[in-house]
Amino acid sequence: MLRRVLAKTAARSFGSHAPKHVPEQFVRDHLVAVTLLDYEGSRHIIQGRVGQTLFEACQLSGLDIVKDDSLGGGGATYSAVRTPEFTESLFGEGPSSPLSHVVVSNEWVHKLPVPSEREARILEDVPEEDLTKNSRLGTEIILTKDLDGLVVAVPEAPPVETFTYLNDWEEPQPEAYTMFPKSIRGD
Repeated sequence: MLRRVLAKTAARSFGSHAPKHVPEQFVRDHLVAVTLLDYEGSRHIIQGRVGQTLFEACQLSGLDIVKDDSLGGGGATYSAVRTPEFTESLFGEGPSSPLSHVVVSNEWVHKLPVPSEREARILEDVPEEDLTKNSRLGTEIILTKDLDGLVVAVPEAPPVETFTYLNDWEEPQPEAYTMFPKSIRGD
């Protein structure tokens, strides 16, 4: 008898099918389709979840064309007024460069909230030839169900130099000085 009760309980708890109380429609209500046009003219269609940023949706879809502009959490310092008596200094949050610059298509730009003051300041750093009235930062576009079908163009990101930093206890290696040509390094 106990074995039958435990077997039924285990089948209910660890079954391989979706719970009956979560309809498939509920899942679809939280997905947002986005079409990205890259700088080479390729079209990529991804799905994100409501509440994600455009950047997060791209990363989770395995598409690396919208870049992270937070520089690893090294964003600028800014203040958040919590109450008239308390202003909190926030460090390393939000965008700090225009690397995630995207251009939203005309039919969708009015459905986005107005850029924040911080986003507008960072968009001023986008090269003049790339900046449009529809320019936004992909890390600041929060997906909502109203944005289902959103179309954005992703211009080519500027080149980013990478450096190999050595710890104090490591011996310098010639390949660590990649920013200089071999003729200058003396290799």
